[in-house]
Amino acid sequence: MKYSERTVEKLYQDNLLAAYQLLASLTVAEGRKPSTKGLNGWVFEQTVRHCLSQELKLLEVSPIIEEQVPLYGRTKIDLLVGGVAIEIKARGSFGDDARKYSEYRSKIEERGWVYFYLTLGESYNPYRLATESAFGKDRAFFLDTAGDWERFVKEVVKNNGKSPNN
Repeated sequence: MKYSERTVEKLYQDNLLAAYQLLASLTVAEGRKPSTKGLNGWVFEQTVRHCLSQELKLLEVSPIIEEQVPLYGRTKIDLLVGGVAIEIKARGSFGDDARKYSEYRSKIEERGWVYFYLTLGESYNPYRLATESAFGKDRAFFLDTAGDWERFVKEVVKNNGKSPNN
C-alpha cells in the first residue's frame, strides 16, 4: 500500500491547513480564515478520493469514480467507486446517524451497490458500534484502527470484481 492511516490523516491535515490559508488569501477575505464547517468534510473527501485512486492505480484497478452522486431527494453519496458507495466522515458520527445510514443502505442495495463507511476515527464506542451495525463490520472503516486503510482498499477492490492479491 502506498498509504496508511497515518499518511492519509497527515495529507488531510496538511491540505486542510493549506485550504484555510489559500481561502484567507483571497482579496475578498481580507485575511480572514473561513469559518465554514463544510470545508473539513470536503478536504477529507478529496483526500480519500486522491489516496484511493492512487492505491487503485498501483493495483491496476480502474473503476469509474464519481462524487456527490444523487441517491434520492437531496440525499447524495459522497463517493461512488464502481459499485461501492462510500459515506465519508472526517469526524465520525453524530447522534442517530446509524438509523439514517440503514435507510440509505437499503436504497443503495436496491441499485446493486454496496455501502461503505470511512472516517478518521470514532472515539465514542456506542456510535462506533451503531455504525458497524448499520454498515456491517466488514464495510465500516475507522482510520484510528491500525490496518483499516489497507482493509478499506482491499474491500473496494474486492467489491469491484478483482482480487487485490492478483
